[in-house]
Amino acid sequence: MRDFFKNPEKAYFQISPDGKHISFTQPYEQRMNIFVQPVGAGEARQITSITDRDIAEYFWKGNDRLLFFKDFGGNENFHLFAVDKDGQKMADLTPFDSVRVQLIDELRDHDTDVIVGMNKRRRDVFDAHRLNTVTGELTMIAENPGNITGWVTDHDGRIRVATTTDGVNTSLLYRTSENEPFKTILTTGFKETFYPLFFTFDNQALYAASNLNRRRQVRPCQRERAGGAL
Repeated sequence: MRDFFKNPEKAYFQISPDGKHISFTQPYEQRMNIFVQPVGAGEARQITSITDRDIAEYFWKGNDRLLFFKDFGGNENFHLFAVDKDGQKMADLTPFDSVRVQLIDELRDHDTDVIVGMNKRRRDVFDAHRLNTVTGELTMIAENPGNITGWVTDHDGRIRVATTTDGVNTSLLYRTSENEPFKTILTTGFKETFYPLFFTFDNQALYAASNLNRRRQVRPCQRERAGGAL
């Protein structure tokens, strides 16, 4: 049991956008923390020292900073943190009590901004916000009326798709621009699955995974194979 559940020696390898550094997680005082190492030569540098919980999700933001999620004592109110690749300037970007952050779009082509969902306005719903990871500026870009369970952005970082549910039926909402209201274009029952994945690169069509007109549910491993454009 101890061998089965123990942390790996190294895990979650990622490469910086410029290809000059490799990051990974490695145990520090029995908790997984982030390390960064130059490609080809040089020693790995430990850039986080979290001891209460493992860092399970992180990503590069530009070539010099990394972002990661962390809660406090297992309360699952995850905050988004930033730290330089040398371990300096660590900052809590969402320092709000009893608020949970979810990643909507890391905006890989943008140097500073990400799009996150937060239950800051209401504890039971997540609004979409654009967050500047350098200045900390936070701007709401889509308000959740109370029934939206997910948001999808296009390749320009615009909220174009949302999903809602009443516990039995799930609806797909779509809009051509952020200045227009959402319109329901598809509703599925509990035996049906329609899972939006991402927009085509011209932002005109949406790839999705679905079991519509199929005899069985789409499993996660089948989504890419079963995906189609809407």
